Amino acid sequence: KLHLEAAQLTEYVLLNVEALRKIVKKMDKTCNTKEQKNFVEKDLKSSPFAACSKKDAPFNGERARRCRQEIEAYLSPERIQELRSKAMSGAGFGSGLSMKSFRRRRALVCIILASLSIPLLGGYFELHERARRCVALVVFTVTMWISEAAPFEATALFVPPLAVVLNLLPGSKKDQAKALISSVFTDSLYLVLCGFCISSVFTRCQLESRTAAFLQQSLGDRPFLFILAIMFLGLGLSSLLSNVTAPLLLIEVLKPLLKDAPTDSRYSRALLLGLAFSCNIGGMMTPISSPQNVASLEILKQSGGFVTWGQWLAVSVPFCSIAIVAAWALLMLVYRIDESEEEKARHQAEGCPPIKIPAVIFEREALTTYKWTSLIAACATLCAFAWKEAADFFGGTPMVAIMFVSISLGTGMITRQTFNSYSWHLLFLIGGGSALGFAVDGSGLLKIITKAAKHHLSDNPTTLVAELVLVLVGATTFVSHTVAALVLMPLVVKLGGMAGCQDMAVLVCALACSVACALPMTSFPNVNSLMAADDHGKPWLSIRHFLLAGTPMTLVLAFLLVTVGFFWATVVMGPDDTLQVADDYSS
Repeated sequence: KLHLEAAQLTEYVLLNVEALRKIVKKMDKTCNTKEQKNFVEKDLKSSPFAACSKKDAPFNGERARRCRQEIEAYLSPERIQELRSKAMSGAGFGSGLSMKSFRRRRALVCIILASLSIPLLGGYFELHERARRCVALVVFTVTMWISEAAPFEATALFVPPLAVVLNLLPGSKKDQAKALISSVFTDSLYLVLCGFCISSVFTRCQLESRTAAFLQQSLGDRPFLFILAIMFLGLGLSSLLSNVTAPLLLIEVLKPLLKDAPTDSRYSRALLLGLAFSCNIGGMMTPISSPQNVASLEILKQSGGFVTWGQWLAVSVPFCSIAIVAAWALLMLVYRIDESEEEKARHQAEGCPPIKIPAVIFEREALTTYKWTSLIAACATLCAFAWKEAADFFGGTPMVAIMFVSISLGTGMITRQTFNSYSWHLLFLIGGGSALGFAVDGSGLLKIITKAAKHHLSDNPTTLVAELVLVLVGATTFVSHTVAALVLMPLVVKLGGMAGCQDMAVLVCALACSVACALPMTSFPNVNSLMAADDHGKPWLSIRHFLLAGTPMTLVLAFLLVTVGFFWATVVMGPDDTLQVADDYSS
């Protein structure tokens, strides 16, 4: 409790210093006086709690910070991490997935819909008995996810036992249970776990704060280029950490930069929207940078396909770079028209002052030899993922991931408390979704759906991939990106395999799962920016702002993916898979 109070004291001091400075600044504007500089020099800088020992350095609450650090000297690192985790949990920071408890009425509606689907859909599609029962499982799971009747991971974990009870797979109940459990705990989960460990190493080295401070020093007087730089930073951190962790870290870095601007400032909105869109695009960068990527590759692996890290990066790096520049250009267009009435009246009365990015203030820690070693080890692991020969030397990327996790825990790079605080529910959501795809395939339902969908889709592989991309973009506009990938990717794998372009189709469609930006509730980066608020609890963004900028953003990114992304994927993956004769597909 004392440690938390000391941390709160630090924030309280900084908040009051900033509040007093703003009050005097507002008085100068209203009364046409020039008291701010005198007040800061004579009063604020003489405050023992707020002053910094370094001359001309910004206020950092040094004395309050020392108070907290002296308390931390009596605590173990694990205990400090536990206290910080509790503080973040109390502040309402989540993982971006459903955090709601069980809802009986919604669950009852889902059960009724699943029961009705057996005679209705089963009779319409003329399904056999096992496929009919699988339809009920799919309808129940999807409606539970969409309605959020229970946490996503709870619904996902219910899939394997329910599939055994419904007898969806051939063989005895024990054989079915063994196969379904194997489909839950797959190699992909170890890659995600390794991603969590790498994220902890980068955070411990303050990679995101150091980079943001460097960008402010370089581009502080060029605010629009600063937005572009922040978007590339979001892209890079999402690829290294995941697009669940990166926006959480960056939003805390950006909040001090937004405090000087009014809540209705269009520049603040552009900066937060740029962060959300860049982290969505960053979710395309690596096979483990977003849950939908992991789920897509796992479903592909179940069908015998495989996309290497090198192939993925060869497609995603140039495409995502182009997408970031296009997203920034579109944001600049939206910036010109996204001016509120209050902001317009303020500019008419006071003029339009130049935008200046304030300094990024954080408690800088020294990069010791141990931290440098940890950072080099994390980067070497990422290189091994991308270099197939290096991964094969250790037995594949899952073995590389397990080795890094083991070394991290053994050497103290990752503490036990940090390891226990990872988003384990995300792993089980991916595992449960994999089991659902396995059940749909094993019951014969996927084969029936594929035959029905084939008659409504093009025979040409190029057109087929474009149609699948549009279907996924439409679905992810209204449904969670991860949920859409878990439900629709088995169909993509099957149709792509019949068209002779399975691996390439899955890669492009996995990227398509991260394209939709129109509504804030379908991805965590969008929710993260939407929930950002000023000191008075007033949010900078609303759903209207996402619709205004996100709708054209979704259309532009979808167009780029269907054209530039598909063309480059064809070049990287080779022409053999995509230039199959249409007769082979139709047969």
